[in-house]
Amino acid sequence: MTAPMQATSFLTLAYVFLIGLLFALGTFLAFMPYLTRRQECFAVTVPASASADPYLRRLKRCFTAALLALTVLLSLGACALFTGGIQDDAGLLDTLDWYLIGSDAAVLIAYYALMLLFRRKVQSRKDQMSWAAHEQRSVAVIAEEGVRRVPLAWCWVFAGIIAATFACALVCYPLFPDQVPVRVSADGTVQEWMAKGPAVIAFPIILQAFLAGCFTFALWSINRSKKHVDPTAPATSALAYGLYARAWSLYDLVCGSVMVAVVGASFLLASLELIPLIVVAAVIIVLAVAAVGSALVLSVVYGQAGSRLFSRMKATDAMPEDDDAHWKAGLFYFNPDDAGLFLPERFGIGWTMNWGRPAAWAILGGIIATFAAFAFAVTALI
Repeated sequence: MTAPMQATSFLTLAYVFLIGLLFALGTFLAFMPYLTRRQECFAVTVPASASADPYLRRLKRCFTAALLALTVLLSLGACALFTGGIQDDAGLLDTLDWYLIGSDAAVLIAYYALMLLFRRKVQSRKDQMSWAAHEQRSVAVIAEEGVRRVPLAWCWVFAGIIAATFACALVCYPLFPDQVPVRVSADGTVQEWMAKGPAVIAFPIILQAFLAGCFTFALWSINRSKKHVDPTAPATSALAYGLYARAWSLYDLVCGSVMVAVVGASFLLASLELIPLIVVAAVIIVLAVAAVGSALVLSVVYGQAGSRLFSRMKATDAMPEDDDAHWKAGLFYFNPDDAGLFLPERFGIGWTMNWGRPAAWAILGGIIATFAAFAFAVTALI
């Protein structure tokens, strides 16, 4: 394949991925009301039986339709710019870059704004129907213990992959050219070179270490998370959460291992001039597609905290607990009296932190410092 054809293929792959990501993100967020627990509607605690309430069901449909319509319109606009840029005017591709960034931001802003709007409507409905927890009930169950978690010790797999990459780099170092490419433009032109030296070995190792740290932190937070248990169905809900947490733990470990290994191997092959750097970028995009696609499948199959696993759980009118006061704007959990540091999201898939704990702010500071150190290290090497 010639360089121009290779560049065109990469451009097509990259923009198809970015446009597809925009559509997938908007579609996924549009159906978020149907992925959350029945006891929560737009980040408001309601009885499980309220999932059949006609008014709440209408609100969910309106939310989905509005965000889905915006997503389709933005995606069609991106397709039009891409088609015009590839066929007639390359300048349109520069416009498309900013358009995609703006579109992703617009979808996220619309998602949050609509959530707040419908949250107020659900809160009004809750007051109108006098849905309230007259007593706070909690339970302790061991049903989840039957579901084996992924131990944090498995993250040593990342260290093994990084060590193997380092060993291969040392063995292959004499074969490296005097100038190694480290950054390439969309047309296949190498824009940054790195002189042969220790930095050539350090560059992929730092990338791998950063990725390994992110996936290790994710697994640690899942294992440390507060377990979700519904007092009206303690054993079933605990089992559902255990299966949900295990699935995401396995995803984290498998996805992380593949990414760390592929990043190391790809940069070594590119440094040896066995594959062009633009092919490395294409491989990473394909890997990202697989990672995003599998995450979406997990989200749809399991729902938030395993809420979609046991759809036949009894829907009662009782509200054994109500912690709406601790959820600020429906997204941020703030409860200094809660010993839990991590807990499932209220409106969304995944986990969040208890911002009422000083440790949460310390972790946030550590994350920011880690990202800054990573950016500084990569910039210094290049």
